[in-house]
Parts: sequence; C-alpha cells; structure tokens
Amino acid sequence: MEIFWAIFILTILGVLLGLGLAVASKVFYVKVDTRVEDITAILPNANCGACGFPGCAGFAEAIVNQTAENLSLCKPGLKSGKPEAIRKYLDEHPNDDGSVNPIKLK
Repeated sequence: MEIFWAIFILTILGVLLGLGLAVASKVFYVKVDTRVEDITAILPNANCGACGFPGCAGFAEAIVNQTAENLSLCKPGLKSGKPEAIRKYLDEHPNDDGSVNPIKLK
C-alpha cells in the first residue's frame, strides 16, 4: 500500500510540474528572428572574431539588429563574396516594418 501512495504522489507531482512547464513555455515565449540563422548560414562560420563580434552568430545578430558598421567586417568572407550575398539576402528579406536594412557593403 505504501508503494501505491509513493507512485500516486510522484505521478501527480509530475503532471503538475509538466503543466507548469507547458504554461511557462507559452507565457515566456521569445520570438526568434529567422534572419539571424539564415545570415549565420551564409557567413563562413570561422568564428574568428575578426569582425569584432563574438563569432559568426554574434555578427549575424548585429547585422539584423543594425548595429554592425558594415558587411565587409568579416575578413574570411570578403574573399568568397559573402558581403554581397548577405546584402542580397537583406534586400529580399526586409525588416518587420517593411524597411530594408541600411548596412553598407564597405
């Protein structure tokens, strides 16, 4: 009989905690801008830090948030034409308000 109560209490506790996590995931949901992931995929992913940002994901986030000075900060990507590809991507995928990202190539 004691094992039944232990299983019952743990089951009820698991259900309550699971429901709490489900509610928390809906309440604290953060919308992720998919452009950051797409630009990170375009970058060479050397994560060298030559651009002054913490890796390619940090540089991609700065590009989307318009805090990067220009697209040619990525030294490994300059030789392979990455800034032009990013500029083309940004022109095709405007900001939420419909404006085009004004970051320059050079």
